Amino acid sequence: MNQSKSNSIQGLRFWAIGLIVASHCGFLSQGGLGNCIFFAMSGFFACQPFADDDYEYGYFSPANFIKYYIKRILRIMPVAWLVMAFAAWGLRYLDFRDFTTENSLLLNMLFLNSKGHLWFLQQEVFFYILAPFMILIIGLVKKILSVVIKKGALNLVIFILLTVCVFLSYKYVPMTGILLKGNGAATVPMLWLFLIGMSFAYLYKVLRSDIRASKSIASLFSVVGSMFVVTCLILTIVTSEEILSGIDAKYAGFYVGWEHQIICAYLAAAVMVTLALLPKSSLVNRFLGNSAFTVLGNASFSLYLIHFFLIGYFAELSVYSRFLVVGVLSIAMALMLYNYVEKPIMAASKKWFRK
Repeated sequence: MNQSKSNSIQGLRFWAIGLIVASHCGFLSQGGLGNCIFFAMSGFFACQPFADDDYEYGYFSPANFIKYYIKRILRIMPVAWLVMAFAAWGLRYLDFRDFTTENSLLLNMLFLNSKGHLWFLQQEVFFYILAPFMILIIGLVKKILSVVIKKGALNLVIFILLTVCVFLSYKYVPMTGILLKGNGAATVPMLWLFLIGMSFAYLYKVLRSDIRASKSIASLFSVVGSMFVVTCLILTIVTSEEILSGIDAKYAGFYVGWEHQIICAYLAAAVMVTLALLPKSSLVNRFLGNSAFTVLGNASFSLYLIHFFLIGYFAELSVYSRFLVVGVLSIAMALMLYNYVEKPIMAASKKWFRK
């Protein structure tokens, strides 16, 4: 994957966190939609869409399982724990003396309970625990099917199988009784949203050679794909509860990201694939991949963690003033965390695993 395409998907990450921060500050109400984008994106990248086709076979080795979990721990734990500690001792949002309720610093740090927006981390961690096993199963299926199916068609078959798994998980995971505890309620693991992203990683592998095989197809896709991405970005704004209810009162209390999670995740995954397939010179890639969006997209994890803790301190401000103040403060703190905590740890992790 070349740098410009990577940047455009990072720009989409910033777009998603922008929706979430705006929603938590009191307008647009598209936080659910932003979360759908993040969940689909986590599934998409877990399947390493830009790696070799047979990357799954690496998970036949127990050592790669260990490597995967160490990478995930280093990616999530340090910055999450640092922000949670700040929330407990600096902002009094979490309680280090509580060991039983959602206010507990310890239970939040261990993802056993969650307060406020930290439910998102529970969902992510649950998926990351299962992800290498899911990829191992995909690898085994590919090995078996490779006997009767040509290599070029395997990715299409995996895409279809994962699509079936999306709807099976949506129907049957709630029946397992597995629940994640947070915000005083129990939530079903939303594996189907991650599976959507995983399936589209294989769809990308199917499409990447076909679209580039013909100049006419590539040109047509550039036009249609760009229009599709722009339309989806506009829809993230115009489908907000505030705008829809202003058009028709029957939409009051209607939040598209919560009401239609699967549709939102599918559209998000389709946008990611489109961005990855569009030429680097396309206006859409240049817009979402601009340097500001890329930098903020890189820091989106820290930005997500921080912003919610600050909102209560500016409750007396108007909605737009609160969004501005919380946004500026959160961005400043997130950039510091990214540059001085996340980035050095990721660099050290890459260097370590190359040895």
